Amino acid sequence: MRKEIYGVVGCGWLGTPVAEDWISQGKIVHGTTTSPEKIEQLQKKGIHTHLLTKENYTQQEWLNQCDVLLLNIPPSSLKENYGNYLLKIVQQLNSSAKIIFIGSTSVYANKNQIVTEDDPLDGTMRNAAFLIEAEKILSDFSGDRLTILRMSGLVGEDRNPVKYMSGRTISGGNEPVNLIHQEDCIRLINFVLENSIWGEQLNAAAPKHPTKRDYYSFAANQLNMELPLFDEEEKEYKIIGNDKLTNCYGFNFRYLDPYTFPEFKY
Repeated sequence: MRKEIYGVVGCGWLGTPVAEDWISQGKIVHGTTTSPEKIEQLQKKGIHTHLLTKENYTQQEWLNQCDVLLLNIPPSSLKENYGNYLLKIVQQLNSSAKIIFIGSTSVYANKNQIVTEDDPLDGTMRNAAFLIEAEKILSDFSGDRLTILRMSGLVGEDRNPVKYMSGRTISGGNEPVNLIHQEDCIRLINFVLENSIWGEQLNAAAPKHPTKRDYYSFAANQLNMELPLFDEEEKEYKIIGNDKLTNCYGFNFRYLDPYTFPEFKY
């Protein structure tokens, strides 16, 4: 019986552990990196590794073999070319391949309310316009072979936003945080595959949303870092709603509350 072939475009902080998880499930996994020095490291993990550059991204012949592709590269370096760059990649897939695109909840405006997948998208936040355009381009091309996962702030292993706040004065201390743990990201990607959830857009954030002041003060204490300071400025915010994911599809978060992320000791 033919082994399924999965691909990860973007073997970084999230893409690499996803690839490792798929390998543990017995999949053949291809992956890309933009760093030549990372190729050997990724190959040692069992990933068939390919260098992806702005010069060779239209000549990735391995893509045609894939049954599933995870698109997991940010728009930061590509800007207005982001959507068409991703399109050129997925055009190299076979016509039955399924695609999961890792998007962001930054595509929603801050309007002091819960936002759901039915809310209009807003391109005013950093890189949001490029993400919105990419979602449309990919959806127009791939139709119901594509599912978009709009991830909130990613936390796990050595990654926590408090590291960039330690000792600084942060505005909007009363804003709610929207975070998701790396383990739940990986579980969600597998959940989509296991349940054949295609042609969807899904928000992904831990259901609990403590304030910035409370959560990042707690996190700094837990990680033995200097506490950030918070001013009293009232800023617009949003709370990422995930009822569609949890109630309609039945996904269960392992970490419902950012206070319970496993990097913290109790």
